[in-house]
Amino acid sequence: MRTVFVALIVAAVFFGSAEAQDQTARQNQLRQQVMQRLLQNVRAQTGMTDEHFERYREIARRSMASRNEIQRRERELWRGLEGQMRPGVAANEDRVVALIDSLIAVPAQQIQLARGEQEEYAEFLTPVQRAQLVLIHRRFQNNIQQIMQRRLPNRPGQGSREP
Repeated sequence: MRTVFVALIVAAVFFGSAEAQDQTARQNQLRQQVMQRLLQNVRAQTGMTDEHFERYREIARRSMASRNEIQRRERELWRGLEGQMRPGVAANEDRVVALIDSLIAVPAQQIQLARGEQEEYAEFLTPVQRAQLVLIHRRFQNNIQQIMQRRLPNRPGQGSREP
């Protein structure tokens, strides 16, 4: 009987793990498809040359990696602040100040990243092409936010992490 129980646990872990891997693979595939479509839209709407488009892709790839890192750090900061503010646990005031200061700095980091992108784009794109990129990226971000809001509605008792 014990062997059957262990076998069931192993099977549940294995199939759960395989299912999680399948879901991750599907998410990665969907992410790649979305990015490919975004790049196609950028190419079609801006009329970039092949050389300019390759330069754009490289800058966009680097910027996305930096943006993802900023967002990852921001999530860590929010988790840290939430951890400090647990009911019944005395918060470390120095740590709270450091977390708040770091959270306040996040928008400045995002703005600096956007400025750097624009400076690089200005080396080879016209102002109109740069404006087209800004609009395409803004629409893309708005679409992503709308999708996330539809998928993750606010549930009672689960406020957002942000003020």
